Amino acid sequence: MELTKTSKIAGILLAYPIAFAYLKYFLLDLSDTNITIKKIMFTAFFILLNELIVRGRGKTPSKETYFWYGIMGIVALTFETGLNPVVSFIGLHLCAFYVAIVSNGLCFEGRTGSFVLADLFNAQIYKGFGGMSLIFDDMKKLKSEKAPAADKKSKGSTIGAVIIVLVLLPFFCVAVGLLTEINPDFNDAVVSIIDKINVPYFIRWFFRNFGYIVFAIPTSMYLYSLLGNSADSTGEFERKSYEKLVKWRESCRRISPVVTAVVTGLFVLLYLIFFVFEGSYLFSAFVGKLPSAYTASEYARRGFFELTGIMAINMMIFLLISYFENRKLLGRKLSCIMTSALMSESVVFAMISFSKLALYYARFGYTPKRLLAMWGSLIFAAGAVMVIVSTIKRKDMSRVWIYFTTVSFAAMSILSSVLSFFAG
Repeated sequence: MELTKTSKIAGILLAYPIAFAYLKYFLLDLSDTNITIKKIMFTAFFILLNELIVRGRGKTPSKETYFWYGIMGIVALTFETGLNPVVSFIGLHLCAFYVAIVSNGLCFEGRTGSFVLADLFNAQIYKGFGGMSLIFDDMKKLKSEKAPAADKKSKGSTIGAVIIVLVLLPFFCVAVGLLTEINPDFNDAVVSIIDKINVPYFIRWFFRNFGYIVFAIPTSMYLYSLLGNSADSTGEFERKSYEKLVKWRESCRRISPVVTAVVTGLFVLLYLIFFVFEGSYLFSAFVGKLPSAYTASEYARRGFFELTGIMAINMMIFLLISYFENRKLLGRKLSCIMTSALMSESVVFAMISFSKLALYYARFGYTPKRLLAMWGSLIFAAGAVMVIVSTIKRKDMSRVWIYFTTVSFAAMSILSSVLSFFAG
């Protein structure tokens, strides 16, 4: 049997048990025991399933795939001791969807880039729901690959085997019964085996897991469709979709850069005025001193979420400008200056946030939430820096930021695990 055919059969056979395990031990796990082990095992089996399905199509996953495999492995390994289980849970899902795209070279831009959200949408919707019957189609194809003569022999031998088993099973039971009458030790061994076959237990297990057993059917169909449709794709759909997305984005760019520069300038001015009023309070953490009216806990918490919200607003302003500003009209240079100034202020806000948390961390020590908040500030700062660089050099830095975010999260998860080990 060919390797590709073997891989295809193995992928079909594994789809349902992996879907069952996903529902019971990953998505809806309420047992609160061996959580990390379950996440690691499911991640490993998902990677195995992807490899089998891709290679079953006679293809080889791209080299970038193994980077995302590694990230998934680290996040699963540090699931409980990392930054946050909810963030890790979401991260594992996003990586799984992205792996299906990256494995087969289906990124809209040809690689990881600014259309990553469209790539994820393509995986979750078009690939996942686009062919829920694919697993049955593959079963039919495997069956039709056999020679007609072999098919007849196979059907005949299968029917004969079933008949023989049904006829001879009662005789087998009678033979066992007669042998137990001859030898008491043999009788004890048979009774012991029968006692261990706890029929009521299996019945109870079936009804306890009935929901998982039923819903694992559509889940396995979706999972196989996600990976199978991605592996089957030639990339033609992605190329056409990318062209349409680029045209749509170009059609949206109608606002004058002068307008965007004025709007952005208002935010820049607002933040400058705010720095004048709150400068002594905001920047006191840089020198390790607290305002007299605050404790370390109050100082770290006061304004942190508001600063995060401000940074998110600034990033949203940049995204709106990048999608709706007509870069060919007069005033583009002024708009770039204002955008760079706005992002520079975002970097300052991120540094203030980080310094407040660092001071809090120095006073009270490690917790996963504090480390997660520090990582969030770092990501916002990195995003603002990437925007400044892309604005000045006119080069898309989305790919760099995505990799930085992913790698830094994995690194911080490892650091959190190390710190929790020593803290424990």
